[in-house]
Amino acid sequence: MKSIITTAALLAMLGTTFTACKKDKKEEPTPNAPTPPTNESELITTMKVILHDTTTQTNTTYVFSDLDGAGGNPATFGNSGADSVINITANHVYEATILLLDESKSPVDTISNEVEEEGADHMFFFNSIAPTGTPYNTYLSGSMTNIKYLDLDANNRGIGLSTEWTAPSMMMAKSPLTIELKHQPSVKDGSYAPGETDIQVEFKLKVN
Repeated sequence: MKSIITTAALLAMLGTTFTACKKDKKEEPTPNAPTPPTNESELITTMKVILHDTTTQTNTTYVFSDLDGAGGNPATFGNSGADSVINITANHVYEATILLLDESKSPVDTISNEVEEEGADHMFFFNSIAPTGTPYNTYLSGSMTNIKYLDLDANNRGIGLSTEWTAPSMMMAKSPLTIELKHQPSVKDGSYAPGETDIQVEFKLKVN
């Protein structure tokens, strides 16, 4: 599959070019097989968390973006460039959708489509917690919020592009909420440890 590289967890890549003197054709070795092309890398510049409040039938979108990549301008949260706090209301039910984009391309590339297509190799985790139960659930003790996975891969393991969030009571303090996508080809088993991180974004969660 194509590798996915993000501004939140960008791996260093080193390429080396060799040059040589021209030789007679008879001295050039004949390769047994052509060298396969290098896989094209994909960049995730933007994560959008879209919360649909099923009680009020309203949508709120929280945005993380780092359009020029690691080492450039600082990443921003929210359309205002400052808000990293996700607010939910106690006893409301939220349907959450995570949208991953590469906005460095024109037209914009929707990376979450590939994550969905290759769901057996990808899984979102919240606060690095492995979900439990059937269906998969993650309980965030700091905010008393339960996150239920609504999407499953071909092996009936959660993906996390679509989840349901509920909290039973107000928590005025802001609790950590780290959303992390892991790439777990051939090792995905529902646990957190295997694989590598494609993107990791640290929000705050407040229950009002």
